[in-house]
Amino acid sequence: MAAAYNNRGNAKNDLDQHKAAIEDYDAALRLKPDLAAAYNNRGNAKNDLDQHKAAIEDYDAALRLKPDYAKAYNNRGNAKNELGQYKAAIEDYDAALRLKPDLAEAYNNRGSAKSNLGQHAAAIKDSDAALRLKSDYAEAYYNRASAKWDLGRHKAAIEDYDAALRLKPNYAEAYNNRGLVKNGLGRHKAAIEDYDAALRLKPDLAETYGNRGVANALLGRRDEARRDLQKALDLARKTGSEDLVADVERRLQNLE
Repeated sequence: MAAAYNNRGNAKNDLDQHKAAIEDYDAALRLKPDLAAAYNNRGNAKNDLDQHKAAIEDYDAALRLKPDYAKAYNNRGNAKNELGQYKAAIEDYDAALRLKPDLAEAYNNRGSAKSNLGQHAAAIKDSDAALRLKSDYAEAYYNRASAKWDLGRHKAAIEDYDAALRLKPNYAEAYNNRGLVKNGLGRHKAAIEDYDAALRLKPDLAETYGNRGVANALLGRRDEARRDLQKALDLARKTGSEDLVADVERRLQNLE
């Protein structure tokens, strides 16, 4: 019965019903308190709800019960990465890869943490390793593109974003980032097309409205730029993103 609750929780989590999934994992653990998988999966649901510290507690519990649980190390690394604990995250990814050297996700995620530390060349190597193991891994192309962009390899970054979007056409973040690269290359109209595509997929992406506002401003479309930046500001305030609020307010002032 515990396994059934755990599996139903996984199905709900896949449908983004994270709170309902947690209730099922709770039920599984009441029936079988030593079910490491339920702790790991509950951690994933909490991570999806941005409850990163609580997620780490669940991953810790899973690893106490099952010390060779590679995926729990990988997932705990993800939570630490979200908290800005990049070096600690890399240690968890290393542990996952010692236990399971073919875990493409751990290579990809370790690359993301390395990029966050400014180690972009090392990040690209991890993305390469992930793609050797899993050639259709859209997120690995996305992360490699971001690292290449940070190294000034703009055309190569666009190629990787293209690959990510061929594999995952609903990848709004890839459209947004490809737009940023194009905008940096002076291709403002093409950038706006990418921002439009991102917003069709995710209409609440505050950052993308801000990016489109910048591109419109560079094209001299001040009214469109002001509308986009105001929309970005409204969304950023709703999500409580103080850094983005400050950035958008500054850009709006520059339009005056």
